[in-house]
Amino acid sequence: MIDINSNPQQKFRNRINHQILDHPFTDYWDIFVLKHQHPVNIFLHIVGICFFYGLLFSVWQLQNFWLLLGLPLTQLIGLIGHFLFERSHIDLQDAVFSWRASYCLGRMLIRVLMGKYQDDIHQKQEILKNYQSTDYANI
Repeated sequence: MIDINSNPQQKFRNRINHQILDHPFTDYWDIFVLKHQHPVNIFLHIVGICFFYGLLFSVWQLQNFWLLLGLPLTQLIGLIGHFLFERSHIDLQDAVFSWRASYCLGRMLIRVLMGKYQDDIHQKQEILKNYQSTDYANI
């Protein structure tokens, strides 16, 4: 596995929020989960995902490629969730488009539909809490 925090620029890009700059996570999914904990933010991201696939389906069915101009609105729905409900760090590259963010959004949708996303949140919170308590003990 590649360490996603191997250089300072990546470490800045992979921070969870402005208070949590250091963490034990090397898999972006873990960081993604901690950036997406608020129920309304999660809901808005799911709406954005559904809107994205709905637009693609509409383009295919209607053969109207002008509808593709609405795709940036799908990103905006998720960004509104971050702006209004969960002020986690938003990397500009992930906000516009990145494979890692797209993969994690799809995984989040599946985990939410399976009813397991809350378990993911609690697991990552526990790991972070244990890391922070041992980190403070070493000071």
